[in-house]
Amino acid sequence: MPTVNIAAGKVGAHGITLSANVETDVQFADDLVAVEVLSHDGAAAVYLTVDGSAPAVEGDNCHVLPAVVGAIQLEPPTYTGTRVRMISAGTPTLSVMRMA
Repeated sequence: MPTVNIAAGKVGAHGITLSANVETDVQFADDLVAVEVLSHDGAAAVYLTVDGSAPAVEGDNCHVLPAVVGAIQLEPPTYTGTRVRMISAGTPTLSVMRMA
């Protein structure tokens, strides 16, 4: 599973291209109130969790960002650091960012 680490105080990571059916884990050093996941190309739907649980394609425990150029904003539970776990059946390119 690829992991992207975002240092304390940084905005996020950009240009993350998912591999089909492989989870990508984005970990912020900060405990954030909200995060945004932005699809650059809408190439495929993305399934996400922010509660530490494993995502699954079309998983019933997941939030979904449809296969469109767009974004989803999520409020993770409060704990040390913030973690966004993502998976897709395709290869979309994403940004994961803190909300101001």
